[in-house]
Amino acid sequence: MRFPITDLIDEKKCYDFMLTILHHDGLKCPNGHPLPQNQASHNTKRSPVVNYKCRTCGRVYNLFTNTIWSRTRYNCAIIVLIIRGFTQGVSTSQLADELNKDYGTLLERRHKIQQLAQENRPDEPLPDIETEADELFQNAGEKGEKHPNPEDPPRRRANKRKGRGTFENDRPPILGVVGRQSGQIRITVCDSVKQTTIQPKVEHDTKADISIYTDECHAYEHISETGRNHSHVNHSQGEWARDDDGDGVREVHCNTLEGIWTGLRNFLRPFRGVHKKYLAIYVVMFEWKHNLKCVNTSFLRALMIPNFTLKPI
Repeated sequence: MRFPITDLIDEKKCYDFMLTILHHDGLKCPNGHPLPQNQASHNTKRSPVVNYKCRTCGRVYNLFTNTIWSRTRYNCAIIVLIIRGFTQGVSTSQLADELNKDYGTLLERRHKIQQLAQENRPDEPLPDIETEADELFQNAGEKGEKHPNPEDPPRRRANKRKGRGTFENDRPPILGVVGRQSGQIRITVCDSVKQTTIQPKVEHDTKADISIYTDECHAYEHISETGRNHSHVNHSQGEWARDDDGDGVREVHCNTLEGIWTGLRNFLRPFRGVHKKYLAIYVVMFEWKHNLKCVNTSFLRALMIPNFTLKPI
């Protein structure tokens, strides 16, 4: 059931909101020359998104120049609702129905925005002295691709392939590392759970002098050789938490990540399947959602301005 929400949104207020996000220090031309306060617009066909001609360099520009919305036909109200939907994890099909827009165009736009989210994700190690690491196997095939070759049929829903998943068998492993003090996470889609794949990522996401808790996966066997204090529980033997230091607190576990995996699955569920080559950019949106809690201006700017250098905090 569609509801005409776009008819109830003030276009001028949406323009002011986008101006604050994209040009927090005032509208400027692509060469950095500020817009004079008394300058009239060069073209008013799409008011309030009007064009200006720079008096210094002659460049014609508007609110969306040098952003992913450059040359878009969407008005500001539609763009605000699209960004809101993408950051909240609303499915593309639902947004297309609600906004009465083409599904394919919105999906392409979503992938561009989520790619920028991936490029701007934090790259520094977690600051915590205690961390957990765990892996999740997520069903993700080749959604949307035709399979004309009868020897390469499309995967049916609910991939029940046994054993540890890989990218090749449509169950890509997702590595998660969470800091117990900060609650921040780092999530990475991997090709496999081999030690040569997992350990370098764990080393990159944690400091060298921390304690790390994992399950019995062989990929973590050599973590202690890097100077990290490594302890693990054996899930295959029914062990979920253990007290090693005798203080009455079962500190050896990876239950924090088990709860986060439930949140990630719930985040991915509305999409009704994600193509495995795009899985990483959907997962990174969940990472941002978990770490930020509340969307801020820097994050929105990073989603819409290519080559944005200020990392959202």
